[in-house]
Amino acid sequence: MDSIFRVLEPVNDKINERVRATAGIGSRLGFRSAKSEWFRVYRDFFLPSDSFDVVFLKARIAIFCAKGFEVMNLHE
Repeated sequence: MDSIFRVLEPVNDKINERVRATAGIGSRLGFRSAKSEWFRVYRDFFLPSDSFDVVFLKARIAIFCAKGFEVMNLHE
């Protein structure tokens, strides 16, 4: 059992732009949603344990697992 986390950061230039719908019959019927570029991937990480809670601190996050907790620094 692993817990995979993805940290996203906002893209300031893209926030005020309208979301463009992809052309095609699938997007018209609602099968595929429009792609948003408002956020980009900042960092991916995983824990080799099943997580059940996340607490956001000023510059870190605390991830609680069944056997304890892990404090992750997002700036490293």
